[in-house]
Amino acid sequence: MILSRSACLLSVIAWGAAGLPLPVRACQICLPIPTRSAADFLIEADAVVLARENPDKPFSLKAVEVLKGEISSTEIDLFLDSQTRRLLALHPGRRVVCVHRAQDPDAGWRRIGVANEVLDPIVREILGRSADWAANPGERPAYFARFLGHEDAQLRTLAHLEVARAPYDEIRKLGGALPPGEIRVFLENYRYIEWHALYILLLAQSGEKVDRERIVGSIESAARFSLSTQLAAWATAFIEIEEDTALDFLEERYFRDPGRSLDEMRALQAALSVHGARGHTHLRGRIAELYRLLLGSRPEMAPRIAADLMLWEHWGLGDAVAGIAASPPESIEFGEIVQLRAYARLAREARVPPVVAHHSRESSPGTPVFVIVVVVLCLVPVVLGMHRRRRG
Repeated sequence: MILSRSACLLSVIAWGAAGLPLPVRACQICLPIPTRSAADFLIEADAVVLARENPDKPFSLKAVEVLKGEISSTEIDLFLDSQTRRLLALHPGRRVVCVHRAQDPDAGWRRIGVANEVLDPIVREILGRSADWAANPGERPAYFARFLGHEDAQLRTLAHLEVARAPYDEIRKLGGALPPGEIRVFLENYRYIEWHALYILLLAQSGEKVDRERIVGSIESAARFSLSTQLAAWATAFIEIEEDTALDFLEERYFRDPGRSLDEMRALQAALSVHGARGHTHLRGRIAELYRLLLGSRPEMAPRIAADLMLWEHWGLGDAVAGIAASPPESIEFGEIVQLRAYARLAREARVPPVVAHHSRESSPGTPVFVIVVVVLCLVPVVLGMHRRRRG
């Protein structure tokens, strides 16, 4: 490989400059909504306080304890709703957790929960562990995983948000966080269907025959009835437990079937993306071949496929991407076309024989790839601006 790390890094920066979403570090299969948790607000806050109703100002809050930072006044500029007011009246020991940011985008006070006997020590521990988590990010989801399925709704939600957005390789390590029986019960509760993806991924780590059979049965049913709900999670779990069988099945039933819906193929691309990025990374070559089939049947998915390939430094689909960039579907935006061309050019450079590459380095101050990346990085925002003005 003749591409330097710096050139690849700059190419990714250029990719972002054109407005194309980069593959996220978090597991995109079960990324929750909202994506920010109470722990984020606590860690990012300039000040954290516990508050109760202001006796001099009904329906407003007053800080009674400062957990982090400093405040200029104990009066909190937040409205105290009637339900929380009654809760505080019934439970004198409970306090409202409030955070303050001095600057945008979250300037001002924000309420993030009610500290009870369960949440209060967790809030304090989050603040105490924040520095360690910054140095060792993998410890953070592991800490919260033990609270999955907790009877306290606030803590249960916090744990789900924290674990569900962790990188897939971190989620794989948390298979024992919940007993398989609890996972099965949770998956039967369709009130939480939007949360099922995380539990499907955890189910794949149980190692029990009944769970393997459920995963295989679920993906077979999805294929038979063209279901896309949680298809990405079931496909990710299938690849996890039986990688070769799973990829053969997906190729035959989906990637070689032109009648599959866009929603189905987007779900499967997400599953392949997760494994290629942080799961079974040794399968990248096989995944790339499935991507080649997908580019043939669904060229509108080229931007996200090329984003994966760029991140993995996999240049084997350059010609296929170049063809789509030359004659793109209407759904692909101008900035995405620029980036498809950038990937195709980098792929061509990757195939330059080492002798030629060496000669290029001797005869010019930078490698051709470096020059391409810098030009793309500098010109794409300008070209995009001109294009938008012309359309306006």
